[in-house]
Amino acid sequence: MIFVTIGSMFPFDRLVRAVDRWAGHANYSAVSMQIGAGTYHPKNAKWVRTLPPDEFSNAIRNCDLMVAHLGMGSIISAMQAQKPVILLPRKMQLGEATSDHQLHGMEWLRGRPGVWIAEDESQMEELLGSFVDGKLNQAIEAASQYASVEMIEKVKKFVHAI
Repeated sequence: MIFVTIGSMFPFDRLVRAVDRWAGHANYSAVSMQIGAGTYHPKNAKWVRTLPPDEFSNAIRNCDLMVAHLGMGSIISAMQAQKPVILLPRKMQLGEATSDHQLHGMEWLRGRPGVWIAEDESQMEELLGSFVDGKLNQAIEAASQYASVEMIEKVKKFVHAI
């Protein structure tokens, strides 16, 4: 099952529409979406506006692939569940975010095991097809509940500089 989540801040109809279009063309019915306040209603997938936290966690835990915007909450959720994830960054010029921070985050995440970046809707559809073909089956690295030694050292340097 593919689980799509758009985050909790803004609608993301471009992502929902792209996955729904792919599901229709691919005749792939095992897609479930959390669409938030979006105006586009999927025709080829099950969808809800929001899920309570426990149902959201279950959806991620039970999915085979997570699809999301490039938000830290979504990335951390995929890491905690060790699920492969396809990410589509929101774009400020399209009114999907108040800055292009998600575009900048693409470069930081690109090439990490279990993370695939779709720069646009056509790449999203290609990546979904690759997943169904068994080519994107590596899970994202697990998230530690503790900060890395590198992070702790950076924080120490920052605090000492103040």
